[in-house]
Amino acid sequence: MKREKGWTWAHICKEIAGFSDTLIVGALLGQFKLTRPQAAKAADLFGLGKAETAMLNEVPTRGSAMPPTDPLIYRFYGW
Repeated sequence: MKREKGWTWAHICKEIAGFSDTLIVGALLGQFKLTRPQAAKAADLFGLGKAETAMLNEVPTRGSAMPPTDPLIYRFYGW
């Protein structure tokens, strides 16, 4: 939707507001969480449903499983 509407990150951050632009962009990219009011603003802006809005307010899972489960990457770990 960002590309379709020609929005910049600055425009999106201005609409959601409340944190630094870096934290808002990080939250929208799945690295942080937004407050409930910010998640509601993002949902209105992007036309998200209840499930997606709730996900914006949850602590994301970062990182990957250890040991890695991908066979190729697993081979590079020298156990």
